[in-house]
Amino acid sequence: MATYTIKAVHLEHGPGRIHAHIGSVMLSGGAVLPRATVIAKIRAGDQFFTNAQPPARVYVHPCPHCGAWDYITTHPDSTPQNNLLHLPKF
Repeated sequence: MATYTIKAVHLEHGPGRIHAHIGSVMLSGGAVLPRATVIAKIRAGDQFFTNAQPPARVYVHPCPHCGAWDYITTHPDSTPQNNLLHLPKF
């Protein structure tokens, strides 16, 4: 099992979606992983966290807007930096 830290995200609009989803993430070392790879790694037991203080764990969950299952997010709390969508964009 590996642990990764996400420092930035790339947003994209999928076919038929009126809002953006994270299309890929940039890890702390600079590597870029597509969303599908992140999901596969999480399902295989790897862990991803945001590069924020405090870090937040990333998980796969249905999109709250469209119900798509290929959605990665963090648990909401009062610290917006924990939210993947609040990380820097690339």
